[in-house]
Amino acid sequence: MSNLMPAAAVRMANSKALDENEPKNKIEIFIPTPDDMEDIGGILSVGSTGGDVILLDGDLGAGKTCFSRGFIRGRTGRYDERVTSPTYLLSNSYDVDGGSTKLYHMDLYRLSGSENDLLPLNLENVFTTGISLIEWPSRLNKKPAERLEITLTIDSSTDAAPEIEDEDSKYRRMTLVPFGTRWAERLELLQSEGLLEDLL
Repeated sequence: MSNLMPAAAVRMANSKALDENEPKNKIEIFIPTPDDMEDIGGILSVGSTGGDVILLDGDLGAGKTCFSRGFIRGRTGRYDERVTSPTYLLSNSYDVDGGSTKLYHMDLYRLSGSENDLLPLNLENVFTTGISLIEWPSRLNKKPAERLEITLTIDSSTDAAPEIEDEDSKYRRMTLVPFGTRWAERLELLQSEGLLEDLL
């Protein structure tokens, strides 16, 4: 993995969470390259099980599909898997654990968020039994109580490659906010095992 921003690439802030509908803590990561974005997706795929939900929000071109590619390749173990954004298909699914679990990658950008739009996706079943990566979650009219919210923004104040003047040369700022105990404990475990320290 490439080296990330030298100073405090990973930050964690505790919040006063009272119930599962409040975030437990927050982690911020600065990411300079698409390879690093995929690596983080792969790290967060470790140990994921049915019922895990990740909501991916943020700027156009900030790396949501790149993160998903790393997650899907890491979780399926198929590192040459072609992973593209399901903008027009709305949902792509992948078999994991010998076919006993489905990993869903959804892009809700084209939807209005109406109940009729979302009904064909069978989200209640998806969120309960599958592993879910949901791009453009603002289209959801209800979010699962247990979830990890990831927001990606293009950080215009820092250039990963200053000599290249385009959006791809900008660092991405990733904010991870877990809701409920499942993802809070998962992030704490990843930190305690030093997996996030690799990003420093």
